[in-house]
Amino acid sequence: MNFRPLQFLRTLRSDCLLAPLVALLCFASACSPKVTSRLPAGSSLPAHIALLPADYSLDIPRERIDLVRGEIVSELRNHNFIVAEEKIVKSVCSSPACPERARLRSQYLVEAFATLSINSFSKNNFVAGYYNQLSGTLSLLDPHGTELIAVDYTQSEKGGLLFNSGQIFQGIISQVNNSGDAAYQELASEFAKSVVEQLPAPVQTTAMAQREGLELALQSATAEWNSPTSYTVCLKGTPHSFASLLIGSNQTTLRETSPGSYCSAFSALVASTAGTPATVELRSVFGNSERRELTLPARSPCALEERVQSSPDHIAIRCALVGQDVSRVQAGCSETIKACKAEKLVLYTATSEAGPFEKWREAASSSTTITGAPGPIHVVAVGSGGIPSLPVQIPTQNTSTR
Repeated sequence: MNFRPLQFLRTLRSDCLLAPLVALLCFASACSPKVTSRLPAGSSLPAHIALLPADYSLDIPRERIDLVRGEIVSELRNHNFIVAEEKIVKSVCSSPACPERARLRSQYLVEAFATLSINSFSKNNFVAGYYNQLSGTLSLLDPHGTELIAVDYTQSEKGGLLFNSGQIFQGIISQVNNSGDAAYQELASEFAKSVVEQLPAPVQTTAMAQREGLELALQSATAEWNSPTSYTVCLKGTPHSFASLLIGSNQTTLRETSPGSYCSAFSALVASTAGTPATVELRSVFGNSERRELTLPARSPCALEERVQSSPDHIAIRCALVGQDVSRVQAGCSETIKACKAEKLVLYTATSEAGPFEKWREAASSSTTITGAPGPIHVVAVGSGGIPSLPVQIPTQNTSTR
């Protein structure tokens, strides 16, 4: 029996089982956005808005919900709305309903709130075609929770052999294109455009509101040692913003310790011996940012590197006051080093370079014997409060400084 593609398609499309489906899809694709508005005719919407957190309890994959929300935020900004950054909204709101809205209003100049309800987001492939659908509602609420406007819309897309009459190759191409995740992206983008364009234009923001809500002032940034093993990065700038330290591809948040002051402590292990280049960033709740370069400290002022002196049976830490030492500090030691008093030295050793290392001996002075050590030795200076320095390997007859 010879297979005839065109005859098969004609038969398939005329099958009584597919007729209701075709009618349903054609009807759904013709829907236009439904707008419910309580705004007086000609009124504008507030410009500074926050999209409240998503409800992930729905039977829709989280990544699809986030995809639509991202497209909605982009379209709102394209239409001159000033949308609060999602991370600040999440940090303030304890639930999708966000009972903490008053804080968003008082600290971040938010004038209205948006909610996005997604009813369905699906991609459906069948024998001779596909049908994708995204249905949801975007609502804008005033500060008291009263709905100002709501746009309900179902965005759909169909294709494949069934919906490309007489265009077999085009049908095949569209069917293949729909097999990947790009179909979700396209559907979300079209949905966002169709919904947001139904909203009235936002009110023109005043110069004062623009200065208060959008302009940033990154005044200063410092990195200073606060212990033998850690340093503190601090930034001063506009209050109620986001501050962070960027080292390569890593970004760490600086905590706002007081209005306009952002600080966090970091381990000395992130700093290289030559000093590590870094960047501090201050970002407003509405997304604009300012950056400044910052060089991290190369090593602690109390670090033991280059101060360890050793012989086969003895070690000494130069420029160190340990325990009850009252001897005069050698000439050439900086005032900073003189302040690095340690309570004791702790020596660790192991039978091999790979370890494991165990505590071998303690010393209450800046020098001690190392006779009888079973293997490589590392020394740690323990400062006031029990804070240890970074370990340093002691060069001996069998080892060399790393």
